[in-house]
Amino acid sequence: MRGMEGMRAGKDDDLERACLELALAIKIVKEPISSDDARGLAERFVAIAQDRVCAPLEIDRPLIARAVRYLTQVHAIPPMGDDTQWFFNMLSVVLEVARPNTSVDEKSKEFLNDMAKGINSLMSE
Repeated sequence: MRGMEGMRAGKDDDLERACLELALAIKIVKEPISSDDARGLAERFVAIAQDRVCAPLEIDRPLIARAVRYLTQVHAIPPMGDDTQWFFNMLSVVLEVARPNTSVDEKSKEFLNDMAKGINSLMSE
């Protein structure tokens, strides 16, 4: 399992599994891929995700793992390839929604209400 040794937590870590699932969702299209290729991309995702941990905002590895699984289901598509910038950007956005770090004005709250409606519609399915 080359590539996984560099990850920061143990082999049973949920964040690492979530990042590997994300890498596989992106990499597996129609042709088989090497284990090293998928694990290398997963390791890069873990490094990005780990850097988002922020105790004062209660952003921990379990929250980030849940966010990664959400991104895997909703935003991971094969054209993403080996690019990780989209992951950094999307992870930052969903974590900001889950654990806001700034206040917003009334105009921005209108959009927060729009997001809340969308989230509530998914939660009631």
